[in-house]
Amino acid sequence: MVDLERDDWLRAARLALLRGGVDAVRVERLARDLSVTKGSFYWHFKDREELLELLLREWEQELAEDIIPRLRGQRGKEGLLSLVRLLVKRVPLGEQGLLPSDAAVFAWAAVSPEVAQRVNRSERERIRLLKRIIGDSHLVEMLYLAWLGFVARGQRVPGSRNAFPRIARMMLELSSSTRSRRRKISSV
Repeated sequence: MVDLERDDWLRAARLALLRGGVDAVRVERLARDLSVTKGSFYWHFKDREELLELLLREWEQELAEDIIPRLRGQRGKEGLLSLVRLLVKRVPLGEQGLLPSDAAVFAWAAVSPEVAQRVNRSERERIRLLKRIIGDSHLVEMLYLAWLGFVARGQRVPGSRNAFPRIARMMLELSSSTRSRRRKISSV
């Protein structure tokens, strides 16, 4: 018999959410995927609702507990570069179920008004962080929309996720060139 930890269940649930949406996060299905009985699940969680709440909460807390501390108050190009490097490392971990996935949570928010409210609140926090790092509201909006496009396309075309490091470099180049063009235009 396999002895599973709580993290094993969370990883399986993250993968199910990413690959099949919230309806795929079912105790029986997760137990079958993990080759264990449902009793193992109930050793770690009260019920499916507790598991779903944990999935959403860990995604919500990711910004404050993991991302912001790693940026240590960096600003401007240095801060944006650090953030992009962090995302390049995190995207594959989300794909493996080791971290929460934006794609999975955004898809869940599309079918649940309650989840959408919480995601909208977290997105506002993310945009505030980007504004503190970058400073330029228009550039922040453009970069965030590019990120959302990347996430959405990755749901439909999973192989496109492999291009994230290249896309991230292009976003950094675009950010730098956009800033210098704006300075030139404003000085005229």
